[in-house]
Amino acid sequence: MRDPGCFFRGGAYDPVMSDSFNLPPPESQPPPLPRSIEPGDRPRKPGRWRRKLFRGVLGVSLLLNAATCSRMMMRAQLGEEEFPPVSETLAFGSPHAETKVALLRFEGVILRQAQGFWGTLPDPVTALLREIQAATMDPTVRAILLEVNSPGGGVTASDEIYDALMRFRASDPDRVIVGMVQDTAASGAYYFLLAAHEIWAQPTSVVGSVGVMVSTINFHQLAQRLGVEDVTLTSGGNKAMLSPFRPLDTEHVAIFQDVVNDLYARFRDLVVEHRPFDLATASRDGLLDGRIFTARDALRHQLVDGIGYGADVRARVAERLGAEELGFYTFRYSAGFSGLFGARGPSLPAALGLPGDGSARFLYLWQP
Repeated sequence: MRDPGCFFRGGAYDPVMSDSFNLPPPESQPPPLPRSIEPGDRPRKPGRWRRKLFRGVLGVSLLLNAATCSRMMMRAQLGEEEFPPVSETLAFGSPHAETKVALLRFEGVILRQAQGFWGTLPDPVTALLREIQAATMDPTVRAILLEVNSPGGGVTASDEIYDALMRFRASDPDRVIVGMVQDTAASGAYYFLLAAHEIWAQPTSVVGSVGVMVSTINFHQLAQRLGVEDVTLTSGGNKAMLSPFRPLDTEHVAIFQDVVNDLYARFRDLVVEHRPFDLATASRDGLLDGRIFTARDALRHQLVDGIGYGADVRARVAERLGAEELGFYTFRYSAGFSGLFGARGPSLPAALGLPGDGSARFLYLWQP
């Protein structure tokens, strides 16, 4: 093979010799080689910073996963109902405030079941109970601000919420509960707000409806016209009371009325226990006969302690705690993956046991 240097004569390019070997002209020759590596130079590996970034992200991810697993194992050991998983979001105030207030909300009919995209999800009552429990078990929470918009609902569900709030109060005598009525706090909603140290209403709120009801529909006469006959076997004459396909029995009505009266007596006694008036005054002013009151009348009759808006109520919480700076954190019970698809709360007809439910419920409910 000939020496490539022979294509240059006297330092000049010879095109004749180049064509004979089919070589490109100097302009299209490959670029010169990079400079030689001097002693002491360290060759750089391409993409090294990408590997460092990947390792950093992977490390952070592993730490977060480990922390999550640790919290899940702790909850599994302690019990989810005792230490419920809730998310806390700063709603008002400063994240650096030493005094922490749990901001809880309840809206809708007070019932123990709701339907979601994936089936039955934790209902609003269960969610509120878990949020109250989380606030109770958090030693940094000094108060609960409970915002309510509800016409009431189930007797037992209302009583459970009342009991949970009273347990929060009993956990520390310095803890405070303030209730705030938005549109409505009637019947069962007013029932559990009795556990609050103070109840505030907005200027257009509706409050009251102290009482009990049970409601059902009787289809007996319609069934007779349609030729439908009820066939129900019971172990006793009072087992199928208020059956919608049987004639109304006065004895059964009397039995139900006794239950209603007993449940009403508990409601009445709690009102007198927690509000600053006696039974004689309440009876004289009609505070316990089931009627509702505007915010102004409720304040005049001492069913509520103040009228104002959110900022006024938060200022009152700070005043009761003797704190200049507070952090109000919204507590939300986490229902898990299925909770991402939401839940449909129980409707008013379902609360009444109408129709398709087939049952009659005892209710602390205002039904306009």
